[in-house]
Amino acid sequence: MLLMSLPLSCSITVPAGTFTAKCHERHFWLSVKASFLGSAVQFNVEDSTGIHFLSSQRAAECGYTVVWNHHGDLVFRASYLACYVENRRDTEFRLQVWFVNRQSDGSVDAYPFKIHCSVTEPWSPREIVCEENYMEVSIQWYIPVEAEQFRMERVIFYRPGDAHPASQSVKEAEALGYHIVATDTRLLLRGAYSSPFFYMRKEQDIQMEAVDAIIVVQLEGASIPVEISMACTKTEAVVDGLHLLWSFPLAVSSLVHDLFRNGRVRMEVGGRMLSDCEMHESGYKATLKDLTMEIRIPSEANGAQIKSGVIKGQYVQSLSVELFYMHHWEDVIWLHTQHRSFRLLHTPYVPQTPTLINGTVSSTSMFSVTLGVFPADVSLQNITVGNDTMTWTKAQYQGLHLTQLLFTNGSHAYTLHVPFSHPLVTQKVISKHYRRHVLALTFDFFILPEEEHFSYSTDVVSDLKVPAVPARLEGKCTERGIVVLLHYGSEDVQWELYVGQSRIDWELVWLGGYKLKSEDDHLSVELPLYSPGMTYEDLSLKDLVAKVEVSAVDVLTLKVEHSLVQRCTFPVRDLLACLPEGRMVVVADTTRSIPPVLPNSTTLLDSSCTPVATDSTRALFNFSLDSCGTTMTVEGNFLLYENQIRYMQKFLPKEDPLIHVDSPYRLTLQYVKVQRDKPLLSASHQRSVSQSASKGQDGRSNK
Repeated sequence: MLLMSLPLSCSITVPAGTFTAKCHERHFWLSVKASFLGSAVQFNVEDSTGIHFLSSQRAAECGYTVVWNHHGDLVFRASYLACYVENRRDTEFRLQVWFVNRQSDGSVDAYPFKIHCSVTEPWSPREIVCEENYMEVSIQWYIPVEAEQFRMERVIFYRPGDAHPASQSVKEAEALGYHIVATDTRLLLRGAYSSPFFYMRKEQDIQMEAVDAIIVVQLEGASIPVEISMACTKTEAVVDGLHLLWSFPLAVSSLVHDLFRNGRVRMEVGGRMLSDCEMHESGYKATLKDLTMEIRIPSEANGAQIKSGVIKGQYVQSLSVELFYMHHWEDVIWLHTQHRSFRLLHTPYVPQTPTLINGTVSSTSMFSVTLGVFPADVSLQNITVGNDTMTWTKAQYQGLHLTQLLFTNGSHAYTLHVPFSHPLVTQKVISKHYRRHVLALTFDFFILPEEEHFSYSTDVVSDLKVPAVPARLEGKCTERGIVVLLHYGSEDVQWELYVGQSRIDWELVWLGGYKLKSEDDHLSVELPLYSPGMTYEDLSLKDLVAKVEVSAVDVLTLKVEHSLVQRCTFPVRDLLACLPEGRMVVVADTTRSIPPVLPNSTTLLDSSCTPVATDSTRALFNFSLDSCGTTMTVEGNFLLYENQIRYMQKFLPKEDPLIHVDSPYRLTLQYVKVQRDKPLLSASHQRSVSQSASKGQDGRSNK
């Protein structure tokens, strides 16, 4: 933004390092740091006639340019042959310029500068300048302008093949926006782009803007035509891989006459001149292809600037370079031509997808990702992990390690470290040997100063090999019995379970009342307390220690790979158990009869088989199946073993044989065994209990 008209007041001091002035390539240069710029600025120039405001049109006509460099600083550039410049015989030049800075609070400060420059290299016979906003050509002039009867009469504009050139007086041409002047040694023509009589032409398929003119000079009554033409390349740069490519024709037909001899070139990027060696080492290329000079500038070159944007939600980038290029040549008419180009080259916006570098090493159990590379105008606003959106600061408190990586060219990237164990990381078992960890990420960015927004989303996946977990057997005690669990682990093995020497198959499951439950990672088998496979240890009237021996056999190798001995203690109230060694164990409560019976007064069918232990209510018997009067009968496929717990009656004297003191007591014990099977480690509840305390008419006990 330029200020139109403000009263100027000289500021007391100039902040150190804010302004930089220099003389370079026939131009005055004055740069102002971006950090110093207010809400509105303008440049005015001063000469002996006063202070002159430079509008955009007037600046182009008079040889002034204001641009932004790749650092974002404001650059004021003026031709040595510009209006209001004090010119001393085309060798020394003085310019007084005012920089006016208005702050957001409305205050205005003005800073005056006097810049003095001298020509360090002699002028060439013809010098053409292609600036950002104008074209300028000056040719060597040997007749002093003070000579009598010298004047510029008219300007004739023509085009190739045009049968009717346009003849304009100098004043008419100046009214059309041209600046025509003669100095001590130079004759100059300048005009803004797209001025009247400018035309577009193609050279080697490259678009150019040109003007062809003849200035008719009157000298001592003679009209002398002086050919004065200029042309500048108007094409923008394009992206060519990792380079910015700008092309221009080696020889423009309107500027070259007959024999052409190409001369040296000089190139500057970002205000820094590049030697041939630097160009080669830094990847710059200036090549000639079919009479076209192609200049390739690496996108990461010092001085190249990337401008970010957003188009339809897509992140885009444009590469710009502040380029100065000077080309020398010779032809028949012009012994030496210098063609200077000051161009701030821009490529069209090109969609860019940020590059995600996944540096995750699964063995470290840590996600490590880097996203970039972004130019300085892009900043991270938020990050979303899973469904949790957080600021940079909050991410640190959430256990996410987010850092910014800065590079020497001003660009940057972001690195994120997240442990696999973080709650926002999703996990899934994909096989027995691998667990998949997924980190769902969304990065939200904004672009300054436009404050445009865009996002980048991705899922980072890492499969972690789970350490081999061997299968194992686990035992648990329950109120009903013992539960055995076979944990499969990560081994790909088919297992068979054995209880003692018996394989657990469906017949054994049915016979023993086992309960099987299959899960993804284990198999559980619940064995009731009185079921095949149980053995009993340390039996007393207080409790019973039950034991089960389980083994896991590899089906392929038939080897026992894992075994388990599980013991559980159960409280004892009533018990009827058959032990594998052919013994029967019984705990019976004899006080439940009416009237109650003393436990220590009971026996088995064989009255010599008395309890091995008693307390106030119960009797414990332990006997073999072939003793104590135990009987065996065959019923179909089964063997039935039977015995009784009895109470011996005490009778009155023989004189009264029908009256006895005690009531009879009998408790029948039965054990059923499958005849065709091998004996199983089994036990069963008491199948029948017969108790009686009634007295019959005949004095016999009733069952």
